[in-house]
Amino acid sequence: MAGKYRALLIGNSTYPADEHNLQQLKGPVKDIAVLNRALVDPKTGLFDDVDVTLLPEATANRAVRALGRFFGRADREDVLLLYFSGHGKLDLHGRLHLCMQDTESTDLLSTAVSSARINEFADASRARNVVIILDCCYAGAFRGGDFGDAVAGPGRYVLSSCRGTQLANDATVDNGTSYFTQHVVDGLLDAAVDHDGDGYVGFSDLYGYVDRRLRDAGKQIPQRRVDGDGDVRLAKRERKPVAEGTATMGPPAGPDVPRRRRPSRRVVVAVAAGIIVVGGGTAAALALSQNGSDTPPTPSLSASGNSITTNGPWRVRIDAQGVGNGCRITLTDTRSGSTVPLEQPENGIYSAIQLQVLQSGSFRWQANDPGCQVSAIAGSGVAKLPFHVDGFGDTDAFAAPAQVTVHVTDFLGNPGGCDLRLFDPSDGQQLDKATAKPGAETVKLDPRGIKTVYLHSEYCDNDVSASS
Repeated sequence: MAGKYRALLIGNSTYPADEHNLQQLKGPVKDIAVLNRALVDPKTGLFDDVDVTLLPEATANRAVRALGRFFGRADREDVLLLYFSGHGKLDLHGRLHLCMQDTESTDLLSTAVSSARINEFADASRARNVVIILDCCYAGAFRGGDFGDAVAGPGRYVLSSCRGTQLANDATVDNGTSYFTQHVVDGLLDAAVDHDGDGYVGFSDLYGYVDRRLRDAGKQIPQRRVDGDGDVRLAKRERKPVAEGTATMGPPAGPDVPRRRRPSRRVVVAVAAGIIVVGGGTAAALALSQNGSDTPPTPSLSASGNSITTNGPWRVRIDAQGVGNGCRITLTDTRSGSTVPLEQPENGIYSAIQLQVLQSGSFRWQANDPGCQVSAIAGSGVAKLPFHVDGFGDTDAFAAPAQVTVHVTDFLGNPGGCDLRLFDPSDGQQLDKATAKPGAETVKLDPRGIKTVYLHSEYCDNDVSASS
């Protein structure tokens, strides 16, 4: 039997027991109210009203009792979401404590709720999936360490508003929401993209959206920890009819990523299905199915550890979400010993991007951080018009019409407009380019007689279609 989605939302704005060290906050009580509305939204919510408990301005004892009931009454198939907004304080051992109305900063152990206590409740719960969202200072120190420490117990998903050494931003107006929580709410309601098209926004989708928006605003850097298999669904999305072979692109790699210069296009960004996860001595081979009788066979690809061998074009996917300093990948041709030029952001990759390597052969890669997740994909991909593109980068290859029409649906805060380029996937040569701007969102690109092309866009969401 399917379980329930249940939530406990704790928000504390006032601290009468220690007003000198714990100043009053503007946002927490409003934060839990706004988040509650997002969780139970009739269109996107997965929670019922009766299964969401709000706990504003609570004492430590009241919060502990609420936590005990919340975790203790869960069934195995339930999805539990615990949210806290308020002051967070670290003790002398670097352990995080959530501050309540009666908290005294000189006696955190007996007057606050420690992260260790929360984990004890979660460990004892029957629920297989627990989501913990913390909007407080030093939230990244959950479980008494910095971001790299794993959260004990299977099915644990932690999203924190900042690093373990950072302060979080409160709301800027009375009874407003914090930057972090507002982006969480927006992501749940409609802003976060359902990247795998399954009709749901997962934890990873939500984190990617919040991370990008906070970095765009130059605010604190959110963190995540996952100890579980796969993802957990947090909101619904309307399924859109998508043609077979359609590819969408991930979000931009961060606000500090410079706009791309004119590339040689030996390596390009792309997205497709059919991934080989590379790492840890795992060996794999892939031959993707053909997408129609007129589609050329997809090249084979085998991978072992960080080595890859393929007899045709391939793509490498780099997932940098949660890597605080960003990911940088070095790709080497093992036969010649030369470095394959990957066009990566100068300041590193901060989300998930995929790079298409046009040449075949044997390669090995090296990442600057062990948290960088690297996967390999065979072939150049096949997309069918019309399709939608999210974020920046390049589409899969698609059969070229007389003209390609691109309508920008979201400039993603890019006031200068969106640069759009059409390329030949056989050699990476640019065929046409145009810039769409607010007020002139639609442009047309000329394939110049090339039968198969792909589209590159700069940090914008687009609808791509054919025109005569």
